[in-house]
Amino acid sequence: MKTLMIFFIALAAFIKVPPTQEMTIEATYVGFEEGIYTFIDGDELEYEFSDIDVKAAEKYDLNSDEYVGKKFKVGYETDTEVDENDEEYRVYYIVDLELLD
Repeated sequence: MKTLMIFFIALAAFIKVPPTQEMTIEATYVGFEEGIYTFIDGDELEYEFSDIDVKAAEKYDLNSDEYVGKKFKVGYETDTEVDENDEEYRVYYIVDLELLD
């Protein structure tokens, strides 16, 4: 039993979960609709975020129309989730915001 425990501890030391990497974009805030925060960057690419970190939400109230049309530096992370059909999909969530204009 002791040998088995040592084996699992050694195995756990070699298996590393990659850290989540924060990415950033500069994009214009389009609005909040049906639980999604939408931004569009300079290349007209649309970014939809399903959640926002509490600290980022405290900086700017994106649920109001006050910041629609404003440009932000958006720090975000992604995660993979599984839907009801066992299909994986990416979820984007905001971790930091900085108003640029």
